[in-house]
Amino acid sequence: MMMLLGSILFSVETSAFDQLQRSTQYQWASQNRLGHPVLKHTGIGGPAHQFIGPGDDTITLNGVMYPQYKGGPLQMSLMRLTASLGKALPLIDGNGFPHGRWIIESIQETRSVLFSNGAPRKIEFSLSLKKYHEDLMLF
Repeated sequence: MMMLLGSILFSVETSAFDQLQRSTQYQWASQNRLGHPVLKHTGIGGPAHQFIGPGDDTITLNGVMYPQYKGGPLQMSLMRLTASLGKALPLIDGNGFPHGRWIIESIQETRSVLFSNGAPRKIEFSLSLKKYHEDLMLF
């Protein structure tokens, strides 16, 4: 197992991804201040910044399936069906480490090297995930 997202298993036997890209953003508020324009270009003065918390955390999984060997259109249908449920899904890596809950933001699929009946010999996919942050209730 490479990774498990809800009931979607990523492995050599199903849909193996060959690239994982993660992007994490951090939010900073900016407030302009009065100051001399000449000093601004020297690094003195300019806007003040205050950290207001973490922003979006996204993961993109890119992979290829060869249906005549492993994985295929049914695996892609499972991904789409799971995404259409509109649920945040637990993400667990191949070492068993839980990464919290994530939502499927988009799925892209490219079918190529087609048989005469239109069935693909090769399916490339890209799955975009976004971290789901639980509501924090303090009272």
